[in-house]
Amino acid sequence: MSIMTVCGETTKEELGKTSAHEHLLIELRMLVDEPDNARQNGFYEKLELSNRYRVYSDPYALLDNAVLDDERIATAEMKSFYAAGGRTAVDVTLDEIGRRPEVLKRISEASGVRIIMGCGHYIDGALPASVRTANAETLADEMVRDLTVGVRDTGIKAGVIGEIGTSKAPTADEKKVLTAAGIAQLKTGAGIHVHTSLYERNGLWATDRLKEMGVPADKICIDHVDVKLQPDYIEAILDKGAYVEFDNFGKEFYLFPRPGGILTERFAYDLERARLISYLCKRGYADKILLANDICLKSMLRAYGGQGYAHIMTTVPAMLAEAGVTDTDIERMLTVNAGNFMDIREAS
Repeated sequence: MSIMTVCGETTKEELGKTSAHEHLLIELRMLVDEPDNARQNGFYEKLELSNRYRVYSDPYALLDNAVLDDERIATAEMKSFYAAGGRTAVDVTLDEIGRRPEVLKRISEASGVRIIMGCGHYIDGALPASVRTANAETLADEMVRDLTVGVRDTGIKAGVIGEIGTSKAPTADEKKVLTAAGIAQLKTGAGIHVHTSLYERNGLWATDRLKEMGVPADKICIDHVDVKLQPDYIEAILDKGAYVEFDNFGKEFYLFPRPGGILTERFAYDLERARLISYLCKRGYADKILLANDICLKSMLRAYGGQGYAHIMTTVPAMLAEAGVTDTDIERMLTVNAGNFMDIREAS
């Protein structure tokens, strides 16, 4: 049993404190709707510290906030993460939103942080034509190759499947990609991260679909359950044996009301997340919760006045402790659970 990083094989015991869902480089601009009077409203301005206030409540008030593409900044941010005690980061960026294996490897080598790379395909709005025309078996073969041979001709292997995208109403192509992920899991034993629509309850459907295919529940993680806090929904997923991921720490946007678009309601606040996690731990679910920041915005980086990837290693544990989570459970959620989820068992 082992875990694959961009620099080679390791074991779950060696992972250390882990942020289970991040993006060191990402391109999401194609998913951001252009507002009315975009040029007059400065939508195309570059994000700087002087205009960071523009994205404080509305993260997509500036289009530039939706792309992370600076290797130098990403390396510095990972060094800060390491200095805060972080030892492993899981980067679930996929090709259509900017996956760059060689850069991830350089960042890992320069920062000392183990980086585990994802594979598969994202939500419908980002899918390329090659995914739309392929069948599930072809897409599964691609994921298996990424996990066992390496991405394209880099020789750099993925260590986890995902984040596999689903929308508010999963499309035919998203269902096909999820099926492919299930096939790939059964062939490799890798864990599957499932991106679910931020305000819906699609994690139940995705879990059931994968379990029907024979995917072990403990190799399924339903992401983004902490945007709109729905305790009954989260417990229902946990009762199916899957992991849930509280991965939006640091995102406390108010969000001005606007029809359509990616974001339609405010995000839960970190203290609200911490209190719900405390409740779930007391209910006996501490061994099936993963934690992360899911950084995908420039404004979240320290370079742009944000808290950076280190937030999950510094402020968040203090919040969890204040909410009543024990040191043992905090350690389990930051160190043990991600390793158990991603540890690749011998495929049956």
